Amino acid sequence: MTFKRLAATAIASLCVMAHAGGASSADLVLPSEVAATHWKTKYMNQFAEGVAKRTNGALNVKVFPAGQLYNDQDALAALGTGAVHMVWPVAVRVESIEPRTGILNLPFAVSDEMMTNQCFSEGLTTLMSSYVEPRNLKILGFLRTADLFFVFRNRDVQKMEDLKGAKIRVTGGKVFQETMKSLNTSPVSMAASEMSTALAQGAIDGVYTSPAGWAEMIGMTGKYAWHVPGFSLTTYAIVVDKGWIDGLPEAQRKAIADTIKEIAPRQWKEVAAEDKVLIDKMVAQGAVFRTATPDETKRWRALAKSNEKVFSDKYPEAMQKLGELEKRCGYGN
Repeated sequence: MTFKRLAATAIASLCVMAHAGGASSADLVLPSEVAATHWKTKYMNQFAEGVAKRTNGALNVKVFPAGQLYNDQDALAALGTGAVHMVWPVAVRVESIEPRTGILNLPFAVSDEMMTNQCFSEGLTTLMSSYVEPRNLKILGFLRTADLFFVFRNRDVQKMEDLKGAKIRVTGGKVFQETMKSLNTSPVSMAASEMSTALAQGAIDGVYTSPAGWAEMIGMTGKYAWHVPGFSLTTYAIVVDKGWIDGLPEAQRKAIADTIKEIAPRQWKEVAAEDKVLIDKMVAQGAVFRTATPDETKRWRALAKSNEKVFSDKYPEAMQKLGELEKRCGYGN
């Protein structure tokens, strides 16, 4: 067992001892791998404040950023042990636990408009949660990560064919890896901390990343950006230990749910606005940010439909239920 696992287990044990000793409050342990300065941590802190206020301090959310206890993947694995109660990982990590949730990682699967629609966002949460609940997990909602795009050192991409043969650093599960291959690119996995150096040295040709990744980690090493709107709108899943939350008093469960419902719609709009600021910042420094034309975007949507069939052949029920949800909420054809 690693030191971090021992530390996390020790914290959980202390919490249990405190409750046994008659403490008036319970603890919700919420680890995260991002820095304390990252905007996701800001929303975690808002969540902690909202829950504390709604429960009059009876439920105390303890946020541990910067991998103090676990990275997100290990934190997911620790749900159910008592050491961790909630995690906000990128949704592709949930795909590794339950492949049907990979439907979220299909190109053009969701949009900002859909995810700020209460009918769709709540229905999607219920559907995705139903797939992980047999594993004693529960999904309480989704937050916006970023609308990703390609960044290159010296490729001024303006159409799909310009990507051919490129070695591109990507994150994502199996669904997205296969999509990248269908574009005649070579997807490469590497730590985010290494991608700027690899790009500068020519070990990779490009990076598929967020506005924050471009502006704060890559900078002008990646002068050229190519964006197909909505091609990959990534999310954070709010995942909780199902057994733990089901055992809470009803008022505390409601406080958690109501706080997420207050934060999520606002977070989607705020993060989208912050992304535009970062893109504008890079352009002001001399970077080139190109957006696919409507006709070019149609070509990407056609490619996405082709790849979607591979997923739908494996998980037809998931595709059917997502389609029904879209129609119910006004997005079906």
